[in-house]
Amino acid sequence: MVNLHIEIDGHRSLSVEGWKVLPDDRQQTMEVLGGTVVQDFGHLESGDKYSCTANFLLSDWQEIKKLWNNRTPVSVKDEAGIIHTKLRVVVKGYSYVSHFPRCYKVNLEFWRV
Repeated sequence: MVNLHIEIDGHRSLSVEGWKVLPDDRQQTMEVLGGTVVQDFGHLESGDKYSCTANFLLSDWQEIKKLWNNRTPVSVKDEAGIIHTKLRVVVKGYSYVSHFPRCYKVNLEFWRV
């Protein structure tokens, strides 16, 4: 069963969209005389990031904002019900939801550090 919300340390969103995993893949191509080589330092799972946009009621948003400001490590339950632990909340932006002034649309990232 797929959930249509996420939970950040028990603070449940009203909705969520665009859940993405941004892997920390440390490989790149390098141009050299006569061709290209790959410099590869592997995939570091500890550097993976997650991102999404979610709607929260004012009371939950205020608590999430405290977690963000205090740089508190959190647990995040994603749409699939998978719990990711020891993540840092990073707020990339937020706004009111049209016609619902006590509801916030928040652009989030979660860093595994």
